Amino acid sequence: MRKPSQLCVIAIVTLLSWQTSPMFAEEHDDHFERHIRPLLVNKCVDCHSGVTPDGNLDLSTRSGFDVGGMNGKVVEGKELDRSALYERLIATDDDLRMPPENPLNAEEIAAVRKWIETGATWPNDEDSIMPPEANIEATKHWAFQPVVKPSVPEVMNAQWCWTDVDRFVLAKLEAEGIEPVGDVDGRTWLRRAALDLTGIPPSIEEQQNFAAGKEASKWKSELQRMLASRSYAERQARRWLDLARYADTSGDGTDTPIPEARFYRDWVIDAFEQDMPYDRFVTEQIAGDILAAQAPEDRNAYRKTIATGYIALSRRFGNSKFAELHQVIDDSIDTIGRSILGLSLGCARCHHHKFDPVTTEDYYGLYGYFSSTQYPHAGTEHQKERSDLPTIEVPAEFREAMDSTVAWAVGDKPDVGDAKVHVAGDPHRKGPLVPRGYLAFLSSEHPDIPADTSGRLQFAQWIASKENPLTARVMVNRIWQSHFGTGLVRTTSNFGVQAPQPIQLDLLDYLAAEFVAQGWSIKHLHELIMSSHVYHLASHQQPTQMERDEANELYWHFPRQRMDAETFRDAILSVSGRLKVGSNGRHPFKPLEKLQYNQGNPFSEIFEHEHRSVYLMTPRLNRHPMMALFDGADSNVSTPERGESTVPLQALFMLNGNFISEQAAALADRVCIDSEQDDQRLSTAWQLVYARAIADEELAAAREFLSEYASHREERGVDSAKAAQEAWVSLTRSLLASNEFMYID
Repeated sequence: MRKPSQLCVIAIVTLLSWQTSPMFAEEHDDHFERHIRPLLVNKCVDCHSGVTPDGNLDLSTRSGFDVGGMNGKVVEGKELDRSALYERLIATDDDLRMPPENPLNAEEIAAVRKWIETGATWPNDEDSIMPPEANIEATKHWAFQPVVKPSVPEVMNAQWCWTDVDRFVLAKLEAEGIEPVGDVDGRTWLRRAALDLTGIPPSIEEQQNFAAGKEASKWKSELQRMLASRSYAERQARRWLDLARYADTSGDGTDTPIPEARFYRDWVIDAFEQDMPYDRFVTEQIAGDILAAQAPEDRNAYRKTIATGYIALSRRFGNSKFAELHQVIDDSIDTIGRSILGLSLGCARCHHHKFDPVTTEDYYGLYGYFSSTQYPHAGTEHQKERSDLPTIEVPAEFREAMDSTVAWAVGDKPDVGDAKVHVAGDPHRKGPLVPRGYLAFLSSEHPDIPADTSGRLQFAQWIASKENPLTARVMVNRIWQSHFGTGLVRTTSNFGVQAPQPIQLDLLDYLAAEFVAQGWSIKHLHELIMSSHVYHLASHQQPTQMERDEANELYWHFPRQRMDAETFRDAILSVSGRLKVGSNGRHPFKPLEKLQYNQGNPFSEIFEHEHRSVYLMTPRLNRHPMMALFDGADSNVSTPERGESTVPLQALFMLNGNFISEQAAALADRVCIDSEQDDQRLSTAWQLVYARAIADEELAAAREFLSEYASHREERGVDSAKAAQEAWVSLTRSLLASNEFMYID
């Protein structure tokens, strides 16, 4: 047993041992499809292709790109200064700059720079750069088939199974000759479940109540208590906000604050607390304004309008009002595709999707819904006045808390209608008009859209239909991921053809069918999964099992997980006793008339408080330091899973950061106030931080550390009371920085 004096060193080693998640190949492919292929097709291959390409450089094929031109390779490694391609793109000499007549703009150059810096990767299985034809064969893909509830399999060890979930898992384990590990102990399960569902470690009182409960019912009672709590809603909302690319600023050149964005955030939290059926949850976010207009007498109509913040949050670009509106619309379509349908719809903006049977006509059939939609304007450098924020009728009892009569939401334009194809994704090159519709490979139906509406309601209802094979599967998979770290389908925002059929497809479909049958209840699904024996397994690994299933795809043990940034911050605040309940209200932005920024002086403030992290002001361009340092979500894109980076600043933050210093001091004060006896104080500290009793050897080591630290400080002239206090702060800092605190077993 190591002494607490070694814990700070251990914390550094722990932080530096965190593994960086590999960047998925699909992320590289997505960047290539969305940004690089269109540039090559539209601005390069006219000259750099064919039998005699200019400069002997053929950019129409991967092999031509790899060979280079008469002066050799155009990209050497990841260094921009060794890239002839990049140098020609940014050249100031008109005779050298490429393309000569239509140079790339800053955003296009940035896309090429990112591509080169990440290895200039091309899709692995193709040579030609020319857009693919529609992939009709892909319609047979497993994820595009109707959800049919499978029969529960028979297993040999039926006594091991607590729920039908266990039968599906055990059937695969038995087929492979793998045995699940033993069960986790009660206190570890309680901490796991609390951090998983609520993002807050269990209090000492909750630990005591759980330990005193009846064995047969205490697990279920504890789950139901957590599911009914506001903390549950706050934790689950943060997960959805990752997907919805939530931010409190616009993302354009000024990154203008949006004080009303928090209304949408709070709507999401309320929806999870009330267990809003997921089909309604989806429908209101896409078309809540239309539902509100259909029932103006409803006192909650304003909340339906607020729900469309999901669409309004699309990132803005440039420095003018609705500059690059086609990109704003693309962000809406792409976010809906990834977060709800598990499809990369944005890849079809310039050409038929390379892998999935999504055509350009499909894309512009969806585009018409949003080109008919009025987005709000937060103010930019060139048009500083806010506009187009829908008015909301807030009941009198809520007006003071809402402090606004408008919402960051959307509505229908007066001039609604279908959209024309943008040839090769260029909004200045218009092709044929495409009727608003659904994805043809999933539905042969055509929406019946009233003449004066955008059609978003019909689109939302099609997405949220139980006949849609993707919507329930994708959400069920996300809920499974929230408990086990990875989904049954590992690519949680990509159920397309590149996603292999999951090993547990029957379990996925069983859960999806159950989800719909139980009224799309998210809480029911959480309880079903967490009541399983699989969720109660220990996290330790066995060498023989590792040899057969190292990736734990069969779930023979519980996967150990690192806290994400928000859980880490909230857990620290909770154990220190400084966590404040509820929302902090309106962020302290300047008054509306002063929310006027420019590209040279964009919004850059950070606001701190001690409420839960879901209530932190979230800027797009200038991220919150702790969230950025510990791999918080990038609010510019839909984020399906968090990374786990390893950088020295994380260790320095734990040792020298003001936040940790303040919370360690608060934790020290908390345990010292509770008792005058060091042994009792140490027992309290261990229960708060680790949710377990302190071991005898830990108690002895902690006593020794406190004594030695205080003596050392007294030798340097510090009075005894202050030296003792500093010793406790050093100890509590070490506990907060420890591996055991940061990880969930």
